[in-house]
Amino acid sequence: MAKTQAKSTDIFSLIEAEHRQVEKLFAEAEKVKGAKLVEQFNQIYIALILHARTEELVFYPALREYEETEQYVEEAEEEHEEISVILEEIKALKPTQPEFKEKMSELKETLEHHVEQEESEIFNAVRECMSDRELTELGQEFQETKSKLVSNVEAALAM
Repeated sequence: MAKTQAKSTDIFSLIEAEHRQVEKLFAEAEKVKGAKLVEQFNQIYIALILHARTEELVFYPALREYEETEQYVEEAEEEHEEISVILEEIKALKPTQPEFKEKMSELKETLEHHVEQEESEIFNAVRECMSDRELTELGQEFQETKSKLVSNVEAALAM
């Protein structure tokens, strides 16, 4: 993600942009079959694992600093774990197996719930606690951390 002006580098803008990217990947995955479906799943896998790990290293520790937001961390981390488990289950399947599409639907549903809660409840609570400057600094840290994780996540997909 290219660095742009202040507003687009705040933590919310970055996380929301990644949520929209994954939604697009799911929409594209629903239209394809075979090797193209595997390719779409691989992109979803990388995007979700990278996003989750970066949130866990940058965003969630920041949430723990405030009484108003720390309550959200445990559930969000549990949802990330659930998403990771489903991703690994899908990774072990062939796109021709009926379970593949079932698991993709389960993943999408779990993700939609997580995104909805994050973008409404969690973001609103964070806005009450952090200044624009803090949100921008968190965004910069998010970008830097994510760029350091890319090669590890891509390697995990290959396993």
